[in-house]
Amino acid sequence: MPNSSWSKKPFSRTPARAADAVGKAFVPHLKAPRTEFPLFNGRRVTPSLAGLDKLLHYYGVELQQQTLQQFWEFHQLLRANNDDQDLTRLNAFETMVERHYADCTLINAYVPEWPARMIDVGSGAGFPGIPLKLVNPHIRLTLCEPRPNRINFLNMVIEKMGLKGIDVFGHKVTSRSMTLPVDGVISRAFEWMDKTLPRLENSLKVGGRVYFMKGPGVAEELAVFHPEDFGYKLIAKHFYTIPNSTQDRALVILERVE
Repeated sequence: MPNSSWSKKPFSRTPARAADAVGKAFVPHLKAPRTEFPLFNGRRVTPSLAGLDKLLHYYGVELQQQTLQQFWEFHQLLRANNDDQDLTRLNAFETMVERHYADCTLINAYVPEWPARMIDVGSGAGFPGIPLKLVNPHIRLTLCEPRPNRINFLNMVIEKMGLKGIDVFGHKVTSRSMTLPVDGVISRAFEWMDKTLPRLENSLKVGGRVYFMKGPGVAEELAVFHPEDFGYKLIAKHFYTIPNSTQDRALVILERVE
């Protein structure tokens, strides 16, 4: 499994490779980071199920066929309902696969077992919650998103895709609004961790874990972050780069101890 220890060069250029099957979720490989869209046989990838599969492999993700088809269905719903770009500002197929689907799936390489009952804080258009649920259908997940248009979109996705064990909490998560007992929390929001943790006071159980998806700015944040001040302990810090990209990423895992 990936090394979670801190180093002077926190972002490894040896990327993770993720699949939706426990036990084969991490297959390291090394390729030079790219700077432009990938070309296959001199051509850009056409948005399609086959194109999605090709790009996901390129970015280090291997999915079972049924899960791949669900990702493609989700992608089509996202594109069809994003005319005003209020769901996501990413437009290029390659960029969406890289920075949404691969980014939200590669984290499975670092988590052998997800908590059974989770919430996704600041889900937006469903990231990372929808990809997390598609790859781990056993998780009971609540997507937390206060913006009305995104609430409507998430509910539509759940209905049209026939997803089970997933719902939407259409409010901002605060210690007063969110009182649902959960075992785990995941967030890909830009908010600093010390701002998010107090909002989980009445929802995350003692012994539960928080998974923060972060970018390169996390080094600055961690330098002044003291989880013990909030009743947490640091479990792991994973640093990696999305394969064949320049996207440095981090997964910070905390456990509530009081």
